[in-house]
Amino acid sequence: MQGYRYKIFFFLGILSCLGLGGCDAIYRLLDEQGAEEKVLVGEVTPFENNPKVEEVQTLLNLYGYDVGVIDGILGLRTRNAIERFQKDNGLDPSRFADNATWEKLCVFKDNGLIVDQKLNNERVQALLKKAGFDPGPIDGKVGAKTKNAVMAFQKAKGLKVDGKVGYRTLSALAKYLSDNPQSK
Repeated sequence: MQGYRYKIFFFLGILSCLGLGGCDAIYRLLDEQGAEEKVLVGEVTPFENNPKVEEVQTLLNLYGYDVGVIDGILGLRTRNAIERFQKDNGLDPSRFADNATWEKLCVFKDNGLIVDQKLNNERVQALLKKAGFDPGPIDGKVGAKTKNAVMAFQKAKGLKVDGKVGYRTLSALAKYLSDNPQSK
């Protein structure tokens, strides 16, 4: 008798979900991260451009994660890049662009290191200078002096020395922002 009651409650619960929230309600219950991604990026239709997915791809690409072609399509290479980014940043490697992943992706937009989906080279140069590495004139142009300053900074911080300003280099530079309590 007890098992029969649970089956009835379960069945009534499913009917309520269908009546009150449709399949989306069940999806949210079963796959929280997938549901977060759907809220964040909207409906993803196979082989169709999605502007929010394109933004995710652009940020991942800026940070040094290979998404392939930035086309707004949430394909295998983008999912793999999301997973690598999540692993590198201590997030659950779900392969979904969930809220926690989006927050980490946007951290450098919030402090002006990424502007209009591009690296703010002037800000990077200013932070390199503040950190004690001379990038030359703060003009937004990445010449030999800026690249050498990036490589010297990377070496001093124990980062991969490649002269590219990716996520780890930006994270280390962000410590020199004037509004950062850890800035030096």
